[in-house]
Amino acid sequence: MAERDGRVLRGLYDLRNLFGDKWVPAILVALRDGPLRRVEILSTVNSYSIDENWTDKHPVLHDSILARTLKKMREQGIISRQTGENSFQREVEYSLNPDVAEVLTLAEPLIEWTRKHPELLAQAQAYSRQHSAEIDDQRHDDQRPRLR
Repeated sequence: MAERDGRVLRGLYDLRNLFGDKWVPAILVALRDGPLRRVEILSTVNSYSIDENWTDKHPVLHDSILARTLKKMREQGIISRQTGENSFQREVEYSLNPDVAEVLTLAEPLIEWTRKHPELLAQAQAYSRQHSAEIDDQRHDDQRPRLR
């Protein structure tokens, strides 16, 4: 493998591993305009239409999953957690690492590329919807009682 190919391959996998968890992109976008409390992140992310073209299901982010995801993102250095005091209780806010905020800006040309190739996205989305339906059917079949 050529050195350039190896660099590109490693870079793509690095990006996928940093930002590829299901909820990470939505959390990044929610934090793009500034710090938010956990409840605000939860409400914002659940207001998004995530994966609507990729699956027939409407995913919902639960607080326990958000808490685990925020902890992981904090430990990876993607976000930071700040604690402040207001008159009644301690307030915790999350914000983007400035380098990660830069990634969102750098992603815009790639996002524009997806807009220029709707037929490719439509084909991949159709495959994803069909494949997820097949997996759901298989799970349903696996849960049926077996006759002996």
